[in-house]
Amino acid sequence: MKRNFICIGLISWLAFSFLPAQQTSTQEKEEPASNLCIVDEVKPPREEVKEGFDSITGNDAIAYLRFLSSDLLMGRDTAKPGYAIAAEYVASMFELWGIKPAGDFLQPTRSRWMRFQPETQQKERKRGYFQNIVFREWLSTEGKAVVERHQGRQKKSQTFDLDQDYYFSLNGSQTLSAPVVFVGYGIQESSLKFDEYKNLDVEGKFVMMLSETPRADDPDSPFNKGELKDKYNPPRQMRRMTDPKTKLAIEMGAEAIILVENRPEKNGDIPAAKLPRPQNDEQPIIPGERRRISLIQGKTIPMPWETLPTCRVSREMADTILGYSGKDVDSMKAKIEKDLEPQSFELDGVTLTLAQTAESKLVRCHNVLGYIEGSDPELKDEVIVIGAHLDHLGHRGGYIYNGADDNGSGSVGVMECAEAFSLNPVKPKRSILFALWTGEEKGLLGSRYYVNHPFFPLEKTVTCLNLDMISRTYTKQRLKMMANMFGEEIPKEAIEKIDIKRFVRPSFSAQMPELGEIIRANNQYVGLSMFLSKSESATGGSDHAPFAFTERPWVFFFAAMTSDYHQPSDSVEKVSSSLMERIIRITYLTAFELANR
Repeated sequence: MKRNFICIGLISWLAFSFLPAQQTSTQEKEEPASNLCIVDEVKPPREEVKEGFDSITGNDAIAYLRFLSSDLLMGRDTAKPGYAIAAEYVASMFELWGIKPAGDFLQPTRSRWMRFQPETQQKERKRGYFQNIVFREWLSTEGKAVVERHQGRQKKSQTFDLDQDYYFSLNGSQTLSAPVVFVGYGIQESSLKFDEYKNLDVEGKFVMMLSETPRADDPDSPFNKGELKDKYNPPRQMRRMTDPKTKLAIEMGAEAIILVENRPEKNGDIPAAKLPRPQNDEQPIIPGERRRISLIQGKTIPMPWETLPTCRVSREMADTILGYSGKDVDSMKAKIEKDLEPQSFELDGVTLTLAQTAESKLVRCHNVLGYIEGSDPELKDEVIVIGAHLDHLGHRGGYIYNGADDNGSGSVGVMECAEAFSLNPVKPKRSILFALWTGEEKGLLGSRYYVNHPFFPLEKTVTCLNLDMISRTYTKQRLKMMANMFGEEIPKEAIEKIDIKRFVRPSFSAQMPELGEIIRANNQYVGLSMFLSKSESATGGSDHAPFAFTERPWVFFFAAMTSDYHQPSDSVEKVSSSLMERIIRITYLTAFELANR
């Protein structure tokens, strides 16, 4: 029987597939239900949204994208001329379409004739499209680590070098100094009666722990089975954000983690951490490192990866620290793994000091903000945010990172939505804010700044719709490969129903579960193959995350990740204009409905 709208269950691996490197998610396990949504017959849009809907085309998206991803913009790096050109381009288009500016107030032009102008005119202030932000760029870092043992009047010490004996990254010049406690693998599991923090006070101290779990190579280890395996061995993209050992150290009040590789022969000892990664012969070897930039103005929303400093030390340095107590890493590891018995202890009189000095400079950049005012006198103070990051990686070693997909595609999505709302004769009841964020690649800096300095109050922000990498298509081979990585098999009948060139996996906030129904209903006018993923916290490490952390509902539209991710090969010639058109259209429809509810 033919239906206009078919929804079938798909397996849970899709909830985690193809996430960018920064991932922050505790994914809600849903019952097999109507998660995969496929449209057999696309309907024409409702009359009240039709003019704006029809204005969104793949041809326009490609035209805007060719400029944003051109060599002229030199990769749109934060606080660089190429980004400034991109921002001016977006602002000029906003002005052309009649989008109202929502940035900072413009500085008035000073002249001797101002004293002859009326006082009211002198005080009139106008906004621009730029929300200006001052960042600190870190240029160089030097550091030393000193281990000291005090025993009565005697003192022994040894100094270690940054990037040779240990790796530790902090912003700025600072010093951390604290006693050291060895906590084995840093695990607390009541089901195994295994508690490596038992009878220990680690408040304000460094906890030294081995990476991974005991008996990591043993398939019969309880940590390699069932729920414990999933807990301690999450997908690679999620490890930094969901590590239970780090969370436990935070709960116990530790000052920092001293991390020792459990299997240096497999994962590399710390000196290897700074060696070049194995290179793909199909990709260029590009010299130089990415710039380090941070916010400096006021308090900002902390990101999960910023929660606890972690210092990775070489086996030699770890043995030196433990040696002051007559122990070493291999012997302690062997004792723990023999009977799964904790061997934790505080190192009597041992203090570790990590000192770092850094050279920096101040740089300026800006978000681009514009809005259309809602038509309802009572609801126009509430807002739907449609955002995407405008920045990319810049250029290094003669190579330009044009960033067509990441995130020129999302940026033109915001632009096309702005144009559509401006052209549509029917305006929604609530206001719509169009935001192009800076500094996403440096740590979501622009969106984090905005949630602390919003144009509309956060409590009036109904939902944030985020567009990031919306132009590249999946392949069925890639779907199957990712399913196998997560130990699942995709049912053949499910694969056959998916139009792979139209497949996307939108995720949305469980805080506002009706978002899934809104997206699903609007898909009948667009025709995507969608797996809708409801999440308790922000997935994907993109610019909706600061809104999620301030308890604002969100939607994240994201297509496929490919081998061109963060490579100079991310070019406009490889994008799908058809996929972009559909994702932008469903974003427009979703925003319109949210603004009219």
